[in-house]
Amino acid sequence: MSAHEIIRIANELAAKGLTPTTAMIKARLTQPVPMAELLKVLSQWKQQPIATAESEILPEAVPQPAPELTLQQLAEQLARIEQKVDRLTDLFLQQRQG
Repeated sequence: MSAHEIIRIANELAAKGLTPTTAMIKARLTQPVPMAELLKVLSQWKQQPIATAESEILPEAVPQPAPELTLQQLAEQLARIEQKVDRLTDLFLQQRQG
């Protein structure tokens, strides 16, 4: 996670028109990071800031597919919904008459 945070901070600084430095990033980190890792990630970011940012952020941004429901589960869900609609219809008709 620390690489993601380093890249996020570097991108934020760059968006503000600042050149990210190790000191600026280290001051904004939420958790301690080994200096070697900070230097490595910042060096990679400086070589390809846009590519690094996209490759690091994209996996988190991809939504996970919802689990597929079986036909049986869908039929049960439909039956529950139909029961609720029937109850609501009955309540509506009772209020309308009374």
